[in-house]
Amino acid sequence: MQTHKMRVVIPKDHRLVVEVPETIHSGPAELIFVSYSESPPPVLPPPNEEALNRWDAVMAALATDSRDFRELSPVEREQRMQQVRGIGRGILPTSEQFAREKRQEIELEEARFGR
Repeated sequence: MQTHKMRVVIPKDHRLVVEVPETIHSGPAELIFVSYSESPPPVLPPPNEEALNRWDAVMAALATDSRDFRELSPVEREQRMQQVRGIGRGILPTSEQFAREKRQEIELEEARFGR
């Protein structure tokens, strides 16, 4: 099975011409049409440069101490945990963004299977 995804804008006359890439074999196929009720799903912004620099700095600092986490004293463990807490903020999507995208995926699958 091959898949191909493309974004389109529906014109005022509501007619689309679909050109299938030559890499898709001719023969029977299923066309799934998904229309967004309000607007297309949000595109995640690129990672924040400051957040990437923060990540690199923390990773470099952690790399200077090659001891395993289990070898650290309780105080050192807590300090290391403080260092890494929140360093992904601005790089990774928030849990709310993740949940919203999952809901959209589920809605798409439900529509696909006619539920």
